[in-house]
Amino acid sequence: MAGGKKKKSSGSAKKNKSRRNCDGDGNNSTNNKSQKRPIPLEDVLTQAELAMEMSDLDTALQLFSYASGVLRSRVYTPSITAVDSPCNSNNSAHDGDRDKVTLSTILGKMGEINASNGDVEGARSNFLDAIELLDPTGTTGGEKMAVDEGGNNLNVAQSCERIAGLYLYLGQLSSGMEALTSFRTGVSQLERAVCVLQRLSASAAAADGANDIAVAGCDELGLVSLRRFLVETRRQLCAAYCSIAELYLTDLCDEPDAESSCEAVLISALAIDDVSSRDDHCAAENSGDIHIGPPSPDALQTMANFRLSQSRVPEALECILKVYDRMKVGCEAMSALVGLANTDIGEKGRVEQLEAKSRELVDVEAASSLPEYHFRCQTAKIMLECASLIRNDDSDATETSNQCVESAIQVLGSLLAENDEVIEVWYLLGCAFMASTPSNLESAHHYLENALSMLTKVKEDLEESLGDDENDENELEAIECQIIEVKKKLGTYNDDRDEEMMNE
Repeated sequence: MAGGKKKKSSGSAKKNKSRRNCDGDGNNSTNNKSQKRPIPLEDVLTQAELAMEMSDLDTALQLFSYASGVLRSRVYTPSITAVDSPCNSNNSAHDGDRDKVTLSTILGKMGEINASNGDVEGARSNFLDAIELLDPTGTTGGEKMAVDEGGNNLNVAQSCERIAGLYLYLGQLSSGMEALTSFRTGVSQLERAVCVLQRLSASAAAADGANDIAVAGCDELGLVSLRRFLVETRRQLCAAYCSIAELYLTDLCDEPDAESSCEAVLISALAIDDVSSRDDHCAAENSGDIHIGPPSPDALQTMANFRLSQSRVPEALECILKVYDRMKVGCEAMSALVGLANTDIGEKGRVEQLEAKSRELVDVEAASSLPEYHFRCQTAKIMLECASLIRNDDSDATETSNQCVESAIQVLGSLLAENDEVIEVWYLLGCAFMASTPSNLESAHHYLENALSMLTKVKEDLEESLGDDENDENELEAIECQIIEVKKKLGTYNDDRDEEMMNE
């Protein structure tokens, strides 16, 4: 009897245990929990990219951090299956290389986000870790040998391009000689990438544009895509040269070789710019090719700035007007939207046609491909500086000076159409109309008065929220100085009254 009871009790316990381990559908809940799959890494990265597009940087950083943790465990933990067979070992090595590239990309994204959030050291650490993954032996290792020995491997070009981007980011986070070292390393990597891509492109062209260019190491890449990659890499190289030139114009301006070094890199940049311009022209004429837009005028603008620093005004003017020629259509279209159509075009019909086109967003392609806001603002400043120096140096250069001023107005008009809340643009437009010969005082006062009104509003808002922060006080003082400057332009500045305002 006792034995029977024990068996019954045991059976009941098993049933109760079974019930505890089962969900309502009779499934084993313990196994379900243990077999629950993590979110696929691809989905995490997709969500992170989406968060970046939505400017939700904190969420993007968290998602990228999670993904980097997953990939780090793969990259830095030896695979057990790698020793099972040569086949598994090869597959593991391939997956490991792919994981390293993906992890370096993620770290690069994290570096960008940290830099945007002001965490410079965090960003620097991200970029250095990413570089270590892609180039553990240093930038003078196997990749350089592959290029020097004539290797035409697309993977080499892609790797060099990735490493270059990371070093260029490091340069932006640095200053002085440290920045120069990073920029030069980035340039070196891009030069290698261009070298390989040129050889690949030549091989593909020799095959009469055949799609099968596996001998060049890029059987999955079409000829058009290869050319696009080459053009885009050249443009990155051109921009990198400009970064070095700007460094010599600022942080390293006192270096003994600053002027000669700046000239050398700008000549290299302009040489690439010339090649890119020809490529774009050929692409536009060849319907079978792909149009990727005109090259950025960075090199020309930087050269204009450099020539101004050398007091070589005519050469600076020539460069900056070439910059304007590349964005003229888009600037005039945008400028017409805010009532600043170029009245010096000559033919009234053309002006009306331009305004009609602008109402339809004109040349949408030209307007959408305009250089970024800061670049255009800097272009306008250089134009106005050139105009003032030409007028001072040569009294017979009125026409050239006015041409420069009008071009600056069109550039500033494009900025106003894009964002009419930037005080500097209103101020510069006022200065431009005042700088024309004869001065257009009515228009000048309109834009300067708007700038003054906006500055006054900013000053009042800042005074209301002013605390003990020294930065707030410095900002308030800077705004008061700007107000006085605008008043001087308008002729309404009162020494006693405004000095009293400054001292309050």
